[in-house]
Amino acid sequence: MPGPLDHTHGVLHRVTGFPEWDGFPLRDALARRLGVPVVLDKDTNAAALCLAVAGEVGAFAYLHLGTGLGAGLVLGGDVYRGARTGAGEFGHQVIQMDGPLCSCGNRGCIEALCLAAVERGDMDEAARVLGAGAANLAVLLDVDLVLLGGRTVAAHPECFVRGVGAVLDELAQREGAISPVPVRVASGGARAVAEGAAQLLLAPLFGRAEG
Repeated sequence: MPGPLDHTHGVLHRVTGFPEWDGFPLRDALARRLGVPVVLDKDTNAAALCLAVAGEVGAFAYLHLGTGLGAGLVLGGDVYRGARTGAGEFGHQVIQMDGPLCSCGNRGCIEALCLAAVERGDMDEAARVLGAGAANLAVLLDVDLVLLGGRTVAAHPECFVRGVGAVLDELAQREGAISPVPVRVASGGARAVAEGAAQLLLAPLFGRAEG
């Protein structure tokens, strides 16, 4: 599912686009209905897990731009969910204090600014906004790599790699870094989320720690 949600307890929070689901225990409801084990996690975490299992190494951030904007973080070889499993709510970092109202209730969230640019058809501006968020992540977590995915990125891959990369290049120049954080489109395409979701159940059974 899109986030935010509680991975540990299987409960949805104010999911992007579906605020009425806040507090719904989806994992247990599905387990009762289907009669099989169910794991509830964010689509971005699933995609990040897929990438890690497929061989991406080091610390990386997977940024997913589609209906909303989220991130999956892999630190130390594992998906990082945080103390309350809320890590990766990348789209709701405020970068413009007096910006447009976001569905989360804040103003100037990167998701609201980025999606507004996409709606206008200004992909260069959307990429620049996404790059600003990626630069914040790079400064905060010192990741080795930024990977981009989601259907909006898939429709304009060169534009988003170029735009996000330009912001990360500027960051490296300001900080005097030897080289900027590299950025590229994530492998796996549209299958990454589905394959990662399968890994949430299969990986523990076949010897890889869950997430």
